[in-house]
Amino acid sequence: MKKYVCLFAFMIFALIACEGPEGPAGESLSLETYYYTVNSRDWQPIGEAGELTFYQYIADLDIGNYIYEQGDVSVFMFLTDNNNEVQAPLPYSIPHTDGGIRWTEHYTFDFDQGTVSFYADYLRGELPPTQEFRVVLTW
Repeated sequence: MKKYVCLFAFMIFALIACEGPEGPAGESLSLETYYYTVNSRDWQPIGEAGELTFYQYIADLDIGNYIYEQGDVSVFMFLTDNNNEVQAPLPYSIPHTDGGIRWTEHYTFDFDQGTVSFYADYLRGELPPTQEFRVVLTW
C-alpha cells in the first residue's frame, strides 16, 4: 500500500511541477486576399512576332516593404475539375492533347512592392483564355 501512496504522490507532484507562468504571446498572423480576373483580351504578348510568345498581365498590388521583405505572397488559379471548382497553386501546368498534338499551358507569377504579374506560356498561337486568380498575402 505504501508503494501506491508514494506512486500517487509522485504523479501529483509531477503534474503540479509542470505548471508555470504563461509565456509571452507569440507572433500573430495577418492575412489579406485579393481576387483578379484576367480576361483573354487583357493578356499582353512578350517577345517579338514569330518567336515563342509568353503573355503577361500586370495588376496593382501594394504590398509594402515589410511584406516584400518578411512576408509571403501566394497565388492560386481557379480551375474546373469534374464540374467542381478547384484552386491550383502557381506555378501550374496544364497538359493537353488536341488531335494527337501535345501541348501545355503554364502559368506563373512574380511581384514587387507595387504590382503582381501573371504569366501564361500558351503555345496555341492564340491568346490564353480568361483566368481567375486569388492572391494571398501573409505576414
